[in-house]
Amino acid sequence: MESKEAVKLLGFWLMINAWRASWIEGEDKETCLKEALESLEKIEQELIKGKFKFFGGESIGYLDIALGLISYWLPVWEEIGSMTVVDPIQFPATAGWMEDFRNHSVVKDKLPPRDKTVVYFQSLSKEMGARMASANG
Repeated sequence: MESKEAVKLLGFWLMINAWRASWIEGEDKETCLKEALESLEKIEQELIKGKFKFFGGESIGYLDIALGLISYWLPVWEEIGSMTVVDPIQFPATAGWMEDFRNHSVVKDKLPPRDKTVVYFQSLSKEMGARMASANG
């Protein structure tokens, strides 16, 4: 990766594709998952290359904050979409980063309750699925 901006962009595409995969079905879901995994592979390599706990080193930095939603929202989307994006065996550095970021004292107490987040995204997912079905006739 040439820059932190490129990693942020990868995180953006990972989030978009993982979110879409949580509420669509069939071939479109598989395409979104494939694209999410391609972004995730590059993020994983960047974490491995850095050899630190966070993108910012041993403490949370700018890039960790920019990508932080991945650590909290992605597991929720995996649950509501009945899918796995971040397999800890395939992506150990990313899975570790997600856990470390979510549990960091600066972040942990600021996150909304997980159960409310799941309910919110389940509702939004159903709405998006209904819109998709209605648009496709």
